[in-house]
Amino acid sequence: MMNKWLKWWSIFIFSIGGIVILLIFGTVLLFFNFKGSLTPDEKEEAKVLSQAEQYLQEKYPTMEYEISGVEYDKGSEYDKFDYAAVILNTETQNTFMVYENRHTRQMEDDIAFQELTKFIEQVKPKVYSYITETFGEPQSIAFTPSIDNPSSLNIKLNNKKEEINEEMFESFIDYLQHELKVEHANVTIMYENEHWNKEF
Repeated sequence: MMNKWLKWWSIFIFSIGGIVILLIFGTVLLFFNFKGSLTPDEKEEAKVLSQAEQYLQEKYPTMEYEISGVEYDKGSEYDKFDYAAVILNTETQNTFMVYENRHTRQMEDDIAFQELTKFIEQVKPKVYSYITETFGEPQSIAFTPSIDNPSSLNIKLNNKKEEINEEMFESFIDYLQHELKVEHANVTIMYENEHWNKEF
């Protein structure tokens, strides 16, 4: 009886010990895998720097610039790249990034996106003023820049639907295009459970 109990106890101890060892081993592996994902690959950094040099010489042959470093997307913040060369335009003192688009495998930069973002920030107060004067104080306005698709302008109003008509909406679209010079946008005005929408 005693031997049987000792045998069972030994199996139990060995089983628990084995599980503990596996857990420790697994935790160590996960730690090093996580740590490795936070550390940039030197070869990839060198590759993007070389690609950026060639890209800049071809696309911006007259630009005076310095390569100030490499941006590594360790936290999956960027949709388009894992590694990007950070460039300083020494004439304008503006910085931008050059990278290989992970979707198209083509080299590109974010200058156009930065310019669009700056433009949208400049026109936002005018959009807000127009909406407030025409439709009343909005619940929310979100103007999101996009290069690959039209930028999105989403406006949620406090008004009831009968206070809005198509002519008012079209006048706002005309204001965006001809007064503010917004080239492309997908505009949505929402109120209650209905909305107006137009892309141009």
